[in-house]
Amino acid sequence: MKITWKQSAKCASLLTAAAMLAACGSGGNKASPGTSTPSSPGDASKAAVVDMSKPITFTFFNNASNEIFEQEIGARIKAKYPNVTIKTVGNGFTRSNMEKLLAAGEQIDLFWIGFQESIADMKELGLAMDLSELIKRDKYDLSRFDDSALQMVKDQSDKGEIFALPWQVGSAVLFYNTDLFNKFGVPYPKDGMTWSETIDLAKKVTRNDNGVQYRGLDIGLVRHFYQQYALSPFDPKTGKATYLSDPRWNRIMQFVKDLYSIPGNRPEKIAEDRAGFMQQKVVAMLPWSAYFQPFLGAADLNFNIAALPVFDDAKGQGVSPAASILMMNPKTKVKEEGWEILKFLASDEVEIGNSRIGFPPAIKLQAAKDQFGADLPGVEKLNMKAVFYNKFTAQPVIKGEYHSAAIKPYVPMIQNVGNDKSDINTALRDAQEAADKAIQELQSR
Repeated sequence: MKITWKQSAKCASLLTAAAMLAACGSGGNKASPGTSTPSSPGDASKAAVVDMSKPITFTFFNNASNEIFEQEIGARIKAKYPNVTIKTVGNGFTRSNMEKLLAAGEQIDLFWIGFQESIADMKELGLAMDLSELIKRDKYDLSRFDDSALQMVKDQSDKGEIFALPWQVGSAVLFYNTDLFNKFGVPYPKDGMTWSETIDLAKKVTRNDNGVQYRGLDIGLVRHFYQQYALSPFDPKTGKATYLSDPRWNRIMQFVKDLYSIPGNRPEKIAEDRAGFMQQKVVAMLPWSAYFQPFLGAADLNFNIAALPVFDDAKGQGVSPAASILMMNPKTKVKEEGWEILKFLASDEVEIGNSRIGFPPAIKLQAAKDQFGADLPGVEKLNMKAVFYNKFTAQPVIKGEYHSAAIKPYVPMIQNVGNDKSDINTALRDAQEAADKAIQELQSR
């Protein structure tokens, strides 16, 4: 039986029999709510005995909306540990937002945050606990996690620390409007396409028909392009931006130029916007994160998906695996209980449950991938194997604040090249100068 994604919070603990078998078969926690055992094979006598049946309150930093937090975390914890109370703060991580919470005196125990570069900010703010001792003591099996996602967490350590558990990955796909391809008699996109092939396909469905301008391909989420190249805008060795030193930025900008050189394919405003695809239905293809709920909820939108296209010189390379991670505050007064919560949220049981409502899991377990989106009505028509078609691409080590400063000129550069306001070389030079100036300001603090 299918359930709507909004209803999923009410039945968070009701996994299918297959999901439960997969969870138990892969080391799922079989303990009762009042006891605790390691979630991976090991000597239980070495683990702390934690009484999760007593009333306890956690303050949890929320990386999303309250509704999504309840679906993915809140309802699952309540079902597993009825006496646990969760207080949420925040609504998406930025360093400034976290600093405001700390200044207001918030005592946060656990964190759900996005992107591995956030670990650098959390370390500098004194909010990153090294989980290594707990992992070693409990013989917690880190090999369960996607290799690239785990490596990105490890890359943020100075001395081999583990500051987070990977939780979800950030897959992306190419959405396409089947009605438009049928209307113009053009073959659908397929898995394994390159961006140059996608440009050629876009030319075939970009046309004016009865006064309506249809566009073959929108740019979608622009971070995916540099992620596929594992490209950082900041070079820690030189302390400068990389727009002029790394030729891959030029290749991305050439793609942008080719995309918007298709007659009729340039929108009035170049932006990361789904409206042309979802509401207006004048865009034939849109690269976007594999987050299906908004698309499935769009009225009269008939679509399918293909694997995210790749660059000709980076075939098989997908986007960054690190969409979100789980962390704990070293100052928490409930460390053992907090560790139990983190292990539970990263368990096969929860990862499968969240995968079923459309959140890609960070674990290798094939059952979790196979059940991706199973509880979303409408996904049965979709090419769901496209979600995991490309391998995730581990990103370079990034210090959060320098990445944020260096990447800021990236979108304006795309807009200037796409609108023919600047040639590629000039746009790259302008981006380099703006990024270097911002970097220098950080370095002078």
